[in-house]
Order: sequence, then structure tokens, then C-alpha cells
Amino acid sequence: MSPNPSPLSWKLTSPTALFTLLLGAFMLFLSLRAALDPVSAARGFGLADSGSEVIPWLYVKAGRDLGLALAMFALVAIRQRKAAGVFVLACVVMPTVDALTVLHGGASLAFALAVHGSAAAYGVVLAAALLRPQKVTS
Repeated sequence: MSPNPSPLSWKLTSPTALFTLLLGAFMLFLSLRAALDPVSAARGFGLADSGSEVIPWLYVKAGRDLGLALAMFALVAIRQRKAAGVFVLACVVMPTVDALTVLHGGASLAFALAVHGSAAAYGVVLAAALLRPQKVTS
């Protein structure tokens, strides 16, 4: 065992780290918005803001989004690039289900694709970048 620990290979300034942090920051924003302004969050999500029955679901979403944000921040902080890639790829199921949910609730296909489809696409592209083989440097 060497006395000097090896440097962490995933730099916080790398594009993949920055785009992962950006995704985490966006999830944190969505969490806070759902907790603080559930009616606007419901509209932005694609749910009909038909009254108080939507608010408990937005609190569930706020908790989900907060957990996702914290996990992404933690994976970047401990420099686990491949684990972040697997996590982001697994999380693509969430905006996919969200898109189907708002379609079932009456939102247009264009809305579902613009809001939730774009999130799924971002996740797939980010996961691919995170999971691609790294260049070996000496």
C-alpha cells in the first residue's frame, strides 16, 4: 500500500460531473418547488390543479426529487462516475412513468414529450457519457 493515496479520477470540473451536478440541482429545484408551491408544480408537471387532492402527491414527488438530488450530489462528491451513470440510467424510468401518467391524466403528447420525454433523453445521454470507457492517462 502506498503512503500517498491515488488522486480521484473523476474531476469535479469535468463535463460529466458538471452535467450530473446540474441534474441534481434541477431535481433539488423541483423538490423545493413542489414543497413550497404545489399548485404551480402540479401545472409544470402536467397534472390538473383541481384542488387539494393533488397536494399530497406533490409532497411525494418532492421527497422523491430530493432523494434523487442528494444521491447525485453524493455520487459526484465521492467521485463514483460509473455508479452515477448506472444510477442516472436506472432513474430514466421515472420521467418515462411521469410522461405516461400525465398522458393518462389528459395532458397532450407534445407536453408529455417536452417535459418528461426531454428529461428521459437527458438522462440517457448523461448516463451514456458517464458509462463510456475513460481514457487511461499516466
